[in-house]
Amino acid sequence: MVKVFRDLVVAVSVSAFAVMAAAPAQASEATYLQRVQTRYTFLSAQPLLAEGYRVCKAERQGMNSEDAVKMVYRDLAVSMTAAGDIVPAAVEELPC
Repeated sequence: MVKVFRDLVVAVSVSAFAVMAAAPAQASEATYLQRVQTRYTFLSAQPLLAEGYRVCKAERQGMNSEDAVKMVYRDLAVSMTAAGDIVPAAVEELPC
């Protein structure tokens, strides 16, 4: 039992070190646009960037993701699916 516990502790420690040692992801407008504009080609870069930063600002001020999706749906006149793709892309990819 002690050996199993020790092995588990070693495995967790190695995993934690690997995560800590990994290079941090770099957020960028280019990766955000690549992520959403390739799927929604009818939206140009400028409105996508403006809305992405609007999402970032709204979430920093406490808006939840569900309300952010509704905001994007209204602002860009896109489907709920598109809005649901744009919100996490903005939060994860833009340097907010």
